[in-house]
Parts: sequence; C-alpha cells; structure tokens
Amino acid sequence: MSNLSEGVIALISGMGIVFAVLILIALIIWAFKFIKQPGKKEVVVPEPLPVQAPVEVEEETDDLELVAVITAAIAASLNTTTDKLQVKSFRKIGSNRSRW
Repeated sequence: MSNLSEGVIALISGMGIVFAVLILIALIIWAFKFIKQPGKKEVVVPEPLPVQAPVEVEEETDDLELVAVITAAIAASLNTTTDKLQVKSFRKIGSNRSRW
C-alpha cells in the first residue's frame, strides 16, 4: 500500500471514531432526562404577585436646555466642538417616549 492510501484509511477511521464517540455522548446526555435522582421532590413555585407599573413623571425642560443637550450629543458623535455646530430648528414628534 502506498502512503496516500494509508493516510486516507487513517483519516476515515479517525473521523469515524470521532463521530461514533460524539453520537455516544449525545445518547448519554439524552438518557439523563429519564434518570430521576432519589430524594428530590418536585418543587411547586407559587405564581408571583402582580406588580403595578410605576407611574412615570415627565419633567418639563426648558427648550434652550434641550437644544444644548442635543448639540452636545451631536458634537460628541462627530468628535468636534459645539462651536462649529448650529441648530437651526427642532420639533417634537409626539410625547410617547416609551416608543423608543
């Protein structure tokens, strides 16, 4: 036999052994669900009490403060100073903040 054919036989037998062991491990793990440990009882977990959602209080902010915050955020994302940015206009798009 040549070296190539011996190598192919070694490759196939090695891969076969690896897949056989993996299948055996999978079967052992699958069989664990049928094994019950002695002394362990099933614990019944009571249903949690309903919790009321806290009421969110929206604080009124000054428009100039809002412009300053938006300008600072844009300047930080662009890696520049606020001197080079100018906000010309802005508008609110609804008051429901939970949407975002």
